[in-house]
Amino acid sequence: MNWLIALVSIALALQIALFIMGRRIRRKEKENSIIEKYDIRTRQRAWQLLGDTSIPDEDRDKIRELYEGKESEES
Repeated sequence: MNWLIALVSIALALQIALFIMGRRIRRKEKENSIIEKYDIRTRQRAWQLLGDTSIPDEDRDKIRELYEGKESEES
């Protein structure tokens, strides 16, 4: 019975660790992804963001690549 409790405890700890690691990875990807960062779903949204002056030039260049249909070298 003790082995069963230990096994269940280890499995539960592993699941919690995987959940936390997955959330950290997802957050990091979201920070680095232009599509997720600015919620770009359509070409119209990309066009609106290209005209927004509050967006940094580096991000605007990546949005322009997406709008024009070019593949980014980082992806």
